[in-house]
Amino acid sequence: MAKERVWMMGCMIVASFVGGMAANLFLTTRVDAQGAPQVLTTSQLNLVDQSGRLRGILAGTDERGLSSLTFYDETGQMRGVFGIEPDGTPVARLLDATGQTRLLTTLQGEDAFVVVGADRETQGMFGSIQGNPMVTFGDGARSRMQLHLTPEGFPRMAMADTAGNEAVSLTVGSDDMPQVTLSAGGRPRTIMTVAQNATLLNLFDESRTRLVVGVAESGLPSVSFFDENGTPYSQLPQ
Repeated sequence: MAKERVWMMGCMIVASFVGGMAANLFLTTRVDAQGAPQVLTTSQLNLVDQSGRLRGILAGTDERGLSSLTFYDETGQMRGVFGIEPDGTPVARLLDATGQTRLLTTLQGEDAFVVVGADRETQGMFGSIQGNPMVTFGDGARSRMQLHLTPEGFPRMAMADTAGNEAVSLTVGSDDMPQVTLSAGGRPRTIMTVAQNATLLNLFDESRTRLVVGVAESGLPSVSFFDENGTPYSQLPQ
């Protein structure tokens, strides 16, 4: 019986030792597996909801040629696209329930643009041209109003007619003097400004100044008339 108990105790010690080795080996293997980097290589990854409906696609190259992340609503309509064009241009689109783009964000070189509104409909755009900020409103065919800073940093607002010709503009120049210009057919017809502390109103025909009404810094008013060659021929007061 004594030998039998010794043999059983020996078996238990050996089993405990072997079990400990197995446990250590298992834990070490699991830790190593958790710490090892996991790389998944694929050309497309589909995301589905709990019902199995397609809700997103991550694609190396999609049907538009973009490297993109695309999201879909419950009906399968594309609602958002974030991607890189083949030429490296980043782009983001948000679409309505009919598939119309309602918000577009992109870069062109160093210039950034955000366009709100559907194609060929009334749109608003905020962006920069050569580093100069700009806000533009269009009727779907052409720009109708624009607010921007000139390269010199001066503010300017312009409104266009149905042909796209500038009709009204407001500018503040380098001398902090404002100027309002009214145009017709792309030609200035009226310019109102303040220059050297004098208020001036210039009236044009189709090509040149014909009448200037002014008030000098001293308060003296004047009226000057010009002929068809732009030469003054009469002035009040004389």
